[in-house]
Amino acid sequence: MSRAQTLVLALLIVNFLLGAFCLAAARGERAAPAIRLWGWGTLIYATGLAITLQQWVPAAVGLTIGNSLISWSPIIVIEGVLANSNFRLNRRVSYSVLAMVIALLVYGNAFAESPSLINLLAPTPLAIVLFAIGAFRMLRTPPPAAKTAAIFLAVAMLLAVAVWTLRVAFIWIIARVTSDRDSVDLVISLFAIAQIVVAVACTMALFWIEVSKMETALTKVAFTDALTELPNRRAIMLRFREEESQAVRHGKQFALLILDIDHFKQFNDRYGHLTGDAVLRHVADCLSRTRRAGDALARVGGEEFVMLLTGDLSV
Repeated sequence: MSRAQTLVLALLIVNFLLGAFCLAAARGERAAPAIRLWGWGTLIYATGLAITLQQWVPAAVGLTIGNSLISWSPIIVIEGVLANSNFRLNRRVSYSVLAMVIALLVYGNAFAESPSLINLLAPTPLAIVLFAIGAFRMLRTPPPAAKTAAIFLAVAMLLAVAVWTLRVAFIWIIARVTSDRDSVDLVISLFAIAQIVVAVACTMALFWIEVSKMETALTKVAFTDALTELPNRRAIMLRFREEESQAVRHGKQFALLILDIDHFKQFNDRYGHLTGDAVLRHVADCLSRTRRAGDALARVGGEEFVMLLTGDLSV
């Protein structure tokens, strides 16, 4: 086994492990379509590499099937990346291009005298375009809860684009200038190492995004009243302590209003809890629309609300 084949095998194993880990993580209670699609894409990529390396079927068949799977994988992984945005791939265009790439592979492996260049280069342009689209969308519209992670993912994907572009350029130059197999072997080896780094970096970034989104969701659950979507008792107590500290330190004034709905229990008993919930949401909406911009409003009990007034209390 050559040096290039050894490193491609390492790339295969890394992608297989990353894909299996992503699919295992995506089976949890929290839906994670980005992780799940990225996992399937990396497994498809690893399978394609494995088929290109096998020696049990004719080389032309193995190379065609393997490189077709490699060409398909970026569509799946980028659909996963874009699950973190409001942008979606045009599947008709993506799969039309994929069909053309597969047709080129079939032709090259069936009829070309030297299909090596086609097998090395044909899957790459589609991956370059798709990863560039994914990086652009992560920079343009990152998830609000994970902007830093999205930027890291975009940088890693742009690194992948640079790696693949350089790979195409180097292989094309070497093929035209010299037929030295050692030079081609070295190029493939170096870029296999770079692809391992990129695969790990992108996977880490996707998990970073998911963790950031989960932290935001947990914070919202911990500090938000589920019925009215107002801050809850815990949130208003934290705000109260902040205002109290400011009052002691800087002499600022603040006031606390405690409001409740009279005879709400009788209303609930007579009209039912669903109607009572609607009333609570309506009251919360009315209070939200009448409070000043700097004031804090929270629901602290069944029908009890608190409004924390800050700033100029004479207004």
